[in-house]
Amino acid sequence: MSKWIAVLLFGASLSCTPLVARACSYPDPPTFRSALKRATAVFVFRLDETRYRKQKVGASAHKAWSEGTITPVQNLFGDASGYRNLTFKSTWCGGLNLVVGHHYLIATNAKGDTIPLAAADGSLLDLDGLYDPDNLKNNLRGPEILPVIQAIYGTRPLPDTYPPLGLLTARRVSPHRLPRLPRFLRPSGRFTSARSIGMNDTG
Repeated sequence: MSKWIAVLLFGASLSCTPLVARACSYPDPPTFRSALKRATAVFVFRLDETRYRKQKVGASAHKAWSEGTITPVQNLFGDASGYRNLTFKSTWCGGLNLVVGHHYLIATNAKGDTIPLAAADGSLLDLDGLYDPDNLKNNLRGPEILPVIQAIYGTRPLPDTYPPLGLLTARRVSPHRLPRLPRFLRPSGRFTSARSIGMNDTG
């Protein structure tokens, strides 16, 4: 009985203090629409590989980021042939959930061969399941790419409803995260974790 009381008290305390320590903040990220307005290149790429990097800063701190190797597959505007890499955050706060093997539509003005992505960057959209790399001509007529081409070349403004909702999924890691229940507060039986009592356990 005392264990259940402790669980309830811990749950109630979440609304008061602990989340402050897990605060997540970053500058407003670019949207695809804003990135398209200043883009020097718009293209589809395949993500071939990702690597996690960690660098020590000072005596005890460190900074971490991820790198990806890409292959430009279909160029829509500008010259994308020189892009080979991108850098991005993959942590829970503002991280990007980029999947190796997926195809992405991106609008960028990056110089050099590497595209640096911001926290929660919206300048790239996941086309997985909606893009056929073996049928490039047909891709140009799809609702994921045709409105972008029309906006780039001024034949029609980008619709207010773009990007379609399907392109927004699996793109960002949630910036809000609740902590796990301490192990000693996890009862056995049906309730075994924070998720089982309705909390969003993402750890």
